[in-house]
Amino acid sequence: MPVLVLNSSLQPLSVIPERRLIVLLSKHKVTFVDETIRTLIEDSIRRRHLELERPVIVQLLANVRVPRVALQPTRTNILLRDDETCQYCGKRSRDLTLDHILPRSRGGQSTWENLVACCKHCNGKKGSRLLKEANMHLIRQPRALTQEYAGFFLLRYPKLREAYEEFLMSAQQLSPSSAGLGFSA
Repeated sequence: MPVLVLNSSLQPLSVIPERRLIVLLSKHKVTFVDETIRTLIEDSIRRRHLELERPVIVQLLANVRVPRVALQPTRTNILLRDDETCQYCGKRSRDLTLDHILPRSRGGQSTWENLVACCKHCNGKKGSRLLKEANMHLIRQPRALTQEYAGFFLLRYPKLREAYEEFLMSAQQLSPSSAGLGFSA
């Protein structure tokens, strides 16, 4: 089971393997956000067999400054942004292509705003035409993802994302000043 690492400010930083968790624990760099998970992990470490079914979230004890990095519109990032759904017909599939809304043959660039996930059927139907010419419409307008989209990588781990959202909800109930920490897809 992958482990979610939060900054001391509760911002998601990364997802690490279980082995890296052991190293961080031995160096006293992290703390658990859930005492039940802490107990399970400590018992597993004593047994020398770490096998977890539940998502694990740990928080760094010291804040780490995260440099701003511009996310590139790669195939993987576009498919994650569009939730592996064709932006023309709504079909969900792992076997999607990328489509340029303004075709490259007409000067379209490979930017966040011009690329969408598309099934092979819709891509063939649209071809090198404009949406209006092909009588097609987008389900959702494409937008750029920035580093502020703090858990972009959580889209790859639905169970971790659920656990993180539950944790934030419980943190908000405990402290009214923690509003604004929400995570939205």
